[in-house]
Amino acid sequence: MSNETAREITRVQIYKYVTKDRVLDISDMLSLDARRNKLAFTLVAFDENYKAQSRVRHFVDVPDFKLVCWDILHGTFAEWTDHKGSVHDDGTQARVLTLRKDAKYRQPYVLKIDNGVGETIGNGAVKMVRATESLTLLMPEWDARRMAQTVLDYVRDWETVNFRKRQEAQTVIIPLGEPAPDANDAEAPRRLAKAA
Repeated sequence: MSNETAREITRVQIYKYVTKDRVLDISDMLSLDARRNKLAFTLVAFDENYKAQSRVRHFVDVPDFKLVCWDILHGTFAEWTDHKGSVHDDGTQARVLTLRKDAKYRQPYVLKIDNGVGETIGNGAVKMVRATESLTLLMPEWDARRMAQTVLDYVRDWETVNFRKRQEAQTVIIPLGEPAPDANDAEAPRRLAKAA
């Protein structure tokens, strides 16, 4: 077994929802780096012997899902679709998560995750070309609100605990009192470095 397949990834589980044939797991991938600050969604389908049949994953940006949680908790949520993807040596993977509320059903929240073959467009965005795996989960209103409150509380607690680190990671020091460097002045970077 190679190191790549044998490596372990440890994540803190934030929320788990289990039905008779599905498990939804939302895990912590929070980071001080805004580009890497994510929540991991894993949806697994299993058979009557509790053997996993298929698994799909999606990674949402934290600020986006905080707003989704707020909308669910305040009764204003309708639908949200999140497109993500990644480019690998063996191809491009596309991931799409859709969460919608359809009030005509007893379990009005419908979560769907599609994983499949993608295509790179524009500035590195990935578009779904063909879904190869797709799973759907239905949730009652109460469980969707409980999920939203649990995730929102966890993220806010993490942000509070890491408040100073987040400030330091996002702070840019601009030296004052120095004139803006002239484009033709080769010594300007050296002077600015000494001043800092």
